[in-house]
Amino acid sequence: MDKSKLEYFLSTAYHLNFTKAVEECHITQATMSRQIAALETEIGVPLFERTHHGVALTPAGKRLFNSATSYLDQYNDMISDCRRAYHNRMQKLRVGLGPYEYLLAMEPLRLLRQQYPTLEIGCQLHTHKIMNSRYNNGTIDVGFCSEISAHAARALEFLPIYRQPWQVAARVDNPFWSLPRSQQAQLKGQAVITLYCDRMEEVRPFCIKNGFQQASFCETNFLEPQIAMLQAGFGVALLPPFVKPVLPPSLRMEDVLARPFAPRLVIAYDHRSSNPSIQPFINICRAYFHC
Repeated sequence: MDKSKLEYFLSTAYHLNFTKAVEECHITQATMSRQIAALETEIGVPLFERTHHGVALTPAGKRLFNSATSYLDQYNDMISDCRRAYHNRMQKLRVGLGPYEYLLAMEPLRLLRQQYPTLEIGCQLHTHKIMNSRYNNGTIDVGFCSEISAHAARALEFLPIYRQPWQVAARVDNPFWSLPRSQQAQLKGQAVITLYCDRMEEVRPFCIKNGFQQASFCETNFLEPQIAMLQAGFGVALLPPFVKPVLPPSLRMEDVLARPFAPRLVIAYDHRSSNPSIQPFINICRAYFHC
């Protein structure tokens, strides 16, 4: 499957507009149409359909859109690895960073850069669910994530790096802080802002299992939009203490829960990988996190 055809397809699928895709890819309309048609011929099914509202992806197009990005990542990594091998350079290290865990990775990455200044490093921020899929398709070498996310992936080694009780965060003027301590401890009447509700999300099941008295849950995907929702007064959130330094002054964070919520955060990697750049980074992390 030709790389250029996939890149043209992804641009069109993202914009759902051929004109914008043509401008982004710096090609002519005729070239774009010819390349998309050739890709559809190769696959054997239509990828786009015309509607009254413009262009839409067919079910086959949606499936390709979901998998093509990972495929291109693997393709580009393969080319880069060949070039590094020719020039006798260490293989690129691909690091996946979870929605909170990226804050834990900053200092180990700095130390890695100090010790291996010529090592090429790629970092990507992922939800826990996407992190799990990136482990499985081999597009990340090392991941900072929750233990439950790492367990759901293929056989991995875990390096435990953090386990402290999470705290409740809300605006400083949120009425939550005026509640009696016993009601704060049960999140009584609160909307709890969590990450996406899937099998990787642990806050919602924790609250339900322990009989907390929250009123509802609302969802987002990363720390930054969670902070934005807290600032906008959408509710409260359970956050790991290490995020406190990055919170704006308008937010308050305290340990008030009736029962501790302390999921284990880990560094996960495939010990069977042939990538020689993994172990030096793991050694740095072991020393830094004292594990």
